[in-house]
Amino acid sequence: MNDHLSFQRLTAGTTILALICYLSSILPLLAIMNYSFSAEAFSGAMISTGSRGANLLRWGMIFDVFGSYLLLAPLALHLWNWLKPRNPNHVTLYTLCGLAYILIGSMGAIVLSAVLPPLIKDYAQASVLRRDMLQVVFNGFLNAVFLGLWNPLEVFLLSIWLFGLGPLIQQERRALGIITRLLGLSALIDSIGRFLDMGTIFFIGSSGLFLLVPVWLIGWAIDLSRKPAQIDRASQTG
Repeated sequence: MNDHLSFQRLTAGTTILALICYLSSILPLLAIMNYSFSAEAFSGAMISTGSRGANLLRWGMIFDVFGSYLLLAPLALHLWNWLKPRNPNHVTLYTLCGLAYILIGSMGAIVLSAVLPPLIKDYAQASVLRRDMLQVVFNGFLNAVFLGLWNPLEVFLLSIWLFGLGPLIQQERRALGIITRLLGLSALIDSIGRFLDMGTIFFIGSSGLFLLVPVWLIGWAIDLSRKPAQIDRASQTG
């Protein structure tokens, strides 16, 4: 039991850090996008934002690695350990999708943080001919991550994780379960919009994710800090 409680406290701490990093990633990314929420704002046009834009993008992606991905790993393991006795095979499958989301998403963000900022800085001082080449490389990396690894792949995995665990969470934590299911639904709509190449559907799903992620993280940070999860030890050892 002490191990479960200590890991829950660890998870509460990492969830709070995830919230801080998530919010910290939004500010520089919105700045480089001129505070526009359109899909066109996060596009190849960012290459012309200069040294300031390069630094904003780099730090936005670094914070995103932790806020949207790596710091959620303890929460994924906590939910797996807590909910596994109710439906072991399904919960394990959903959790594997969650861990895959974390791995794929963080890889995409760290690649963008390493590749795009130097291209932006080179672009500012390059000749017209070289700028065309840099633009092609920039667009290639951005599309591979943003239109491939992130949307639709990672958000589809996220939808399976959250939509799958949502009903089980709702049995114990009603409000958190509802938010989890809504977040999973938003991720599913987001991925469907990308799969079908329908911008309106994608915008609805991504807007839901943008609005619900902070609420979801705040809810779990409070819950993990104040209410110990009851682990069915008999089922785990049986």
